[in-house]
Amino acid sequence: MKCPYCNQNMEKGFINGDRYSLKWIEESRNKGTIVSVFQKGIKLTDAWSSNQLETYYCKGCKKMIIDVSDKLK
Repeated sequence: MKCPYCNQNMEKGFINGDRYSLKWIEESRNKGTIVSVFQKGIKLTDAWSSNQLETYYCKGCKKMIIDVSDKLK
């Protein structure tokens, strides 16, 4: 995958979570880690079963790209 910022090749990897699901919550609603379990957001992983997220990393501009198209309902 080419980086959309600098056009360099990106490296495929994974972000691995622990026993809790990874979730994106908009800044205005974010109340911290403990409360995030109860907040609505874009659930990126399932705790326990598949708690890793495919990610592309650009070493040039230090950015990560995550495709969430299969996470949206």
